[in-house]
Amino acid sequence: MGWTLDVAGHAVSLPGVAALGLGVGWVAGMFGVGGGFLLTPLLTIAFGVPLEIAVGTGLCQMVGTAAAALLGHRSQGQGEVRCDLVLLLPSLLGVEVGAMALARLEDAGSVALGGGHIPLARLVAMLGYAVVLLVAAAMFGRGGRGDLEETVHARRGPLARIVLPPAIDLPAVPLRRVSAPLLAYLGLGLGVLSGFLGIGGGVALMPVLVYGLGFPLRQAAGTGILALCATATMGTLVHARRGHVDLELAMVLLVGSTLAAQLGARATRSASPRVLRRGFAGLILITVTAIGWDLARRARGGF
Repeated sequence: MGWTLDVAGHAVSLPGVAALGLGVGWVAGMFGVGGGFLLTPLLTIAFGVPLEIAVGTGLCQMVGTAAAALLGHRSQGQGEVRCDLVLLLPSLLGVEVGAMALARLEDAGSVALGGGHIPLARLVAMLGYAVVLLVAAAMFGRGGRGDLEETVHARRGPLARIVLPPAIDLPAVPLRRVSAPLLAYLGLGLGVLSGFLGIGGGVALMPVLVYGLGFPLRQAAGTGILALCATATMGTLVHARRGHVDLELAMVLLVGSTLAAQLGARATRSASPRVLRRGFAGLILITVTAIGWDLARRARGGF
């Protein structure tokens, strides 16, 4: 009992969860994401935590991690607050939509997969993780060379050229006349991903900011954190109403993640954009590999 934690009938290793919290916190601070793209799948795959508990608890943990990362990035002068404010309200609306979709799938039962069965919610969620992560990895993997990687200035990306009024200026980046409705739709998608997958949405937002809008990589890492804090808080409340938040597990994760998030945010000052980009893509591919292994194991009738 001393080194394990009971989570919905599953014995979870306390040292293992604490180590996972440290890693997730570092990733959150380093890359400006909540770390849910690592935390939620790994809680389910490596520790056997039920998906709905992993989603709700991951969001609860993400509140502290994202808040620590926000402080770290703001202290470094990284991030565009105007973009955060436009993303905020739509992302909160999207959280409820995503949580409702997950609840519907949980009630749908299991489906046959190879020689075994897998809950439909788990299958759709894992495939959802894989799609989101592979798209993000592909964007970072092909993301340009030379001046795109080394510059600290914005380059107007294809999404920034969309004319859908009203438009706002983003002086911290800086970019002029960016479509506010476009940013609002991005926030809505961020919220849906948060409520359904428990990943905060930052892993999808980062490549959109960098390659879609043209944010410098360090500014992109500091942008979206405010919306991420809000969606994580909203998602925690929504999933807590359904009994999907394990506070003891969340507290263990938070011990290391809040400290590591600030260190990770400071590390972006010394790491080159190329290292940041490749490190981010590498973490994504590791996570996708773990998801593929889990689905293959279950298709063979594993548990």
